Amino acid sequence: MTQNYPIYRRELVFVCLLFAFAAGVFYDTRFIIPLEGVRAAVAAAVVAFFGATLLLARYPLQVIQPAVLAAWPLHLFTICFLGLSWCVHDGAQLGTTIAYTIVAYATYLLVPLCLMLDRQLFDSFVKMVAIGSALLAIPSYVGALGVDSILGFPLSNKYSYSNFSGIVASGGLFEHGEGHALQMGLGLFCCFYALRKSGNWFYAVCLMMIMGGLVVSQGRGPIFGVAVAGAFCFLPEVFRRSRLVFIGSFVVCLIFPFLILPQLAKVPGVADYLRLERGLSGREVAWEYAGSLIEAKPWTGHGLGSSAELSEEAGNHLRKSGYSGIGTTFHNTFITKAVELGMLAAGIYTLMYIVPIIRICKLTPYVLEQQLIRSIVVLTLTASIFRDYNIGGVRSTSIIVAVFLGLANLWPLAAEFEQASQDAEDNLALPGETTEQQTVTC
Repeated sequence: MTQNYPIYRRELVFVCLLFAFAAGVFYDTRFIIPLEGVRAAVAAAVVAFFGATLLLARYPLQVIQPAVLAAWPLHLFTICFLGLSWCVHDGAQLGTTIAYTIVAYATYLLVPLCLMLDRQLFDSFVKMVAIGSALLAIPSYVGALGVDSILGFPLSNKYSYSNFSGIVASGGLFEHGEGHALQMGLGLFCCFYALRKSGNWFYAVCLMMIMGGLVVSQGRGPIFGVAVAGAFCFLPEVFRRSRLVFIGSFVVCLIFPFLILPQLAKVPGVADYLRLERGLSGREVAWEYAGSLIEAKPWTGHGLGSSAELSEEAGNHLRKSGYSGIGTTFHNTFITKAVELGMLAAGIYTLMYIVPIIRICKLTPYVLEQQLIRSIVVLTLTASIFRDYNIGGVRSTSIIVAVFLGLANLWPLAAEFEQASQDAEDNLALPGETTEQQTVTC
């Protein structure tokens, strides 16, 4: 290591992450959809900002090996993903597969490692998500009033939902209301962490703004995920420390609401707001159709991005059930992966969610950080059952989700990484300087 170390490195890393987040938001906005060239440039910008982050970050050698080993599900999935795409599916979407792989490694491994080594950078990242989500909530208020655009930028509004809840469901600037809802859910937990950590009333205001954005989005999957994650904050400690109890309780939380639908329907306003009479909005029919597609090609799948064409082929059948995802995906992260890449690849991909949720149970002194990461992982896994959120995607929600999954995956190494970070900081200290004058090493 050299002593010629820029003291402003942390600030540059944060700026790169901020621009990557902003580009991810821009990529997910409704008005950019028709502009394919611009959208491709924005996706390339996300890759470039993560590349710059990698060049600026400095990882102590003693943490690289355990971090890389801990990401073994990502390595296995990458082998399957690239192998299937290039060998079985004739190199389909070569640029897309490379971009997915680069962003997946950046968000699931490199950025989490950087944040885990630098507590100040971690807090800054969390605050960025909190404040960004609060600002993104504002357009959804306007959309909920029935306004379709702001300064010429179209808003994502669903007027049909007002027949149930009495208010127009709005995703604000986002392409879909569900994506907006997930952004609000991620921001909610980040904002709550920042409020508890700082006690600053500003984050209380942001928290209220985000909660309003979540309500008007009417995205049931993310709202359900927030409720499940919130439940663990009030359960006894054993429900978070014991892996068996934690996972068992999580499964119960996922199933229980569907067992008490008649009771929920009797609660004033709940049945209408949650659109209980529509069930899963045709997802069950789409998943049944996806099952037949998986059965046709169980091990190789139909190819990356094939869900759009395949769902369109059964459009008439799916429309009768009320399914609105025709021409996109099957509104379940893991089912979509099985359709496109086969069951083996989908099973390995699922491990990228399951392994972190097991590892986050490890007891460490960082209670607030652990609670935040656990809550977002639970939210992510719950929402992923009802919508597609891909590790390696360049949408802001996909970026944040992958980063927190990566943090959970590395969690058992947190104490070891902090010690390595301190040792590296001491080694970089110039003669006569104290370690407090130095920037913590990423």
